[in-house]
Amino acid sequence: MNLLRFAILGFAALVVAACLPVTTKHPIGTTVGFKEDKALLGMWKGRGEDEDAKDAWFAFLRNADGSTTAIMMTSDPDGDDWGTFRLDLATLGGNRIMNVHGGLKNGKPDDDEMSKQNIPFLYSFGADGTLTLSLLDEKAVAAAIQAGKIAGTVEKSSMGDVTITAEPAALDAFFATKEGAALFSSKLVTLKRVN
Repeated sequence: MNLLRFAILGFAALVVAACLPVTTKHPIGTTVGFKEDKALLGMWKGRGEDEDAKDAWFAFLRNADGSTTAIMMTSDPDGDDWGTFRLDLATLGGNRIMNVHGGLKNGKPDDDEMSKQNIPFLYSFGADGTLTLSLLDEKAVAAAIQAGKIAGTVEKSSMGDVTITAEPAALDAFFATKEGAALFSSKLVTLKRVN
């Protein structure tokens, strides 16, 4: 459960918060191509904002195919939790986008349905060298879909599933704008580089 709690802050589903993250049918950045971001590579440490959150470490590693692997680890007296995630990184109009897909959870394939989805994050570097990860705000994205600004679906369920279904060209054009970046308003975690 500890890994799931921190994964909420980092890369997986918002199950504990009783809602799912916004997903996209296509990864953001498909039309410009995915490239590693050397500023992201290395070890980072952070802590969630929940009162029972534990320290967690993230290792961002380059893959031969241009994607990035993130390894997330937490340590607990009851046992360590760790998981891997595949990241497809793109920059659109100055917006750094991280498309996240699940991989392993404590050494076993993560078969959770959410791990198969594309979950986009906006990531940014602060002047102080911190790394901030932000998720799409479910209500803001639902409003943008209902206003016809971006194609998508909004399910009327207690979990509030919101999926952006725009085709790659329209998706990338929208998220290259300030309006698109503004939808990433759910700040999850701020990390500091481990030297």
